[in-house]
Amino acid sequence: MVKSENPGTKNVSELMKDVDSGDFVIPYFQRGFEWEPSMASELFQSILQDYYTGLLLFWDLDETKAEQEEWDPVWGASIEGIPQQAVLDGQQRLSSLYYAIYNPEKKFPSRKSYYVFYLDLVKALNEEYDEAIPYKYFRHHRDWDDLKDRDEWIEEGRVPLCVLSATDPENPDNSYINSREFNQWSKRFIEEHSDVLPEDVIEFKVRDMFQRILNYNFVHYPLSSDRDIRDICNIFAKVNASGMTLSTFDLMNAFLYPYGVELRKDLWEREVPEALKSMDSSMNINILKIISLRKQNYCSSKYLYNLIPGEETVREEPDGTRYEEILVGSGAAFEELWHTAVDYAEEARSIIMNTGGRDFGAIREEYIPYGTMLPVIAAVLWEYDGSVDDPEFRTMLKRWYWAAVFSKDYGGSSDTVMGSDFRDWKEWISQGKTMEQIAKVDAEFIEELDLKSTDKGSGRYNGVICLLALNGPRDFYRGNILGTGDFTDHRINDHHIFPKKVQEIDQEKRQSFDLYRDSIVNRTLILDETNNKIKRKKPSDYVKEMIETHGSEEKVKSLLQEHFISESAYECLLDDDFDNFVIEREKEIKRHVIENIGIEEGHSDEIIRD
Repeated sequence: MVKSENPGTKNVSELMKDVDSGDFVIPYFQRGFEWEPSMASELFQSILQDYYTGLLLFWDLDETKAEQEEWDPVWGASIEGIPQQAVLDGQQRLSSLYYAIYNPEKKFPSRKSYYVFYLDLVKALNEEYDEAIPYKYFRHHRDWDDLKDRDEWIEEGRVPLCVLSATDPENPDNSYINSREFNQWSKRFIEEHSDVLPEDVIEFKVRDMFQRILNYNFVHYPLSSDRDIRDICNIFAKVNASGMTLSTFDLMNAFLYPYGVELRKDLWEREVPEALKSMDSSMNINILKIISLRKQNYCSSKYLYNLIPGEETVREEPDGTRYEEILVGSGAAFEELWHTAVDYAEEARSIIMNTGGRDFGAIREEYIPYGTMLPVIAAVLWEYDGSVDDPEFRTMLKRWYWAAVFSKDYGGSSDTVMGSDFRDWKEWISQGKTMEQIAKVDAEFIEELDLKSTDKGSGRYNGVICLLALNGPRDFYRGNILGTGDFTDHRINDHHIFPKKVQEIDQEKRQSFDLYRDSIVNRTLILDETNNKIKRKKPSDYVKEMIETHGSEEKVKSLLQEHFISESAYECLLDDDFDNFVIEREKEIKRHVIENIGIEEGHSDEIIRD
């Protein structure tokens, strides 16, 4: 292979043939194909307008490197022979082009469907490029035979872009857009759309609109094959010409690869349990943060890079003495840390999402108050290295967790809070020193919260939902405890107590209804079928039905108390008095929050301070 590092150009047609033949491959230290369909559409829009779309960076592969390293194909293509070049920058663009033009039988990334991209000829010929590349998704793959309905093309004015990879049925060596069949179709298209096309459009302009895509030139830069893998990984990590910023995980993936660590392909994709992955979209970074907290008490991005094997970092003793330390000695040492962090992350996930005596009740992922609390819990479990069933530890973890949820300290950029809380935890474990997070959240703090303004999706909203789950509420009608099985099959959700479309309520008793109807003070966990039964009913009506179902008013009152509906709030339900109901229920919710944090109303100073 010629060892040259001079930039050149290649058009889309040549690049796609190289992709289809398996000449281009994706290194394992790369991220995957992550673009959204709209981003692929925008790429074609830019090409139609001959805009610059960035440099393509390749690494020439000699036969030894091609066979020694591990590679992925470009999305939808396959590797059949010996690859020629590794794509360092340009994967998203090449994958988008190949997917749209070659229409592989592969679902679009992070989608459950197959996508087909089209050229809207009416828009394109009128130079309305911003809407010229629409797309559709299909449950089943549509191959060329399914898509070559030329009457449909004329009716919709749209042609699938996979026409660019089709061949002339009369001459397979010729492209379809240069065929007699396509030329005849173009004439029909112009005739039937003449009222909306420019006057000078002829059939050759239709073909040229497609040819413009195939002839578009990318500047490409090949790095020679004599560069070693460590050099290549460093170059990749510093390159960002595609318009899609590399995440910290992407960069760590590249930096770790030379040490024999396949962070994305092996440690993340193959070894992390699916339940843990699905809990939080940032879980890959969170696992790195667990390691960083445990090793150096901090977890912002700049500290994560200290986990690269052999990386020297400056540490500081409490007395101010500074020294250099290598936190991770080798790739094998990193992998061991990763495995341990995953184990503790899974234990933390279990504590956050289960409803046992030591757990926090986030029965579904969407009810987790703050995903960023998991790394702290996992690192604390790792640091504590004792029985999580130890009563003193359980009490402390419970107090810290609910105090953090209702303080909203984890609601924004939380790396600093995570580090601070973990360091406080270490001092509690080693010295028994009270944590700042707990000390600042006392009964007075909770009493001053405005829970009526707490809407769906916020950390405090989810916190109350979790407390409800932990309280073991029974369904309004069925009366069965809404246990784990009900939660996982999605028959239970957070629904309105005063129904959203409730009718015939006295306006004098619902003046705050529009303001607070979606608030947590008007929501609880009930079965979907129950919600459908009460969807438009006044509370006074469905409470009567509940009494008939359960046999006594006392049983209904007891059931509703499990939903944080006090005796006073119950009376408001009977009176269809929304305005006073939300006031009384807010009081009851706050009482349960205070109880779970472990403080007593009126005695916060005695309980919190040493």
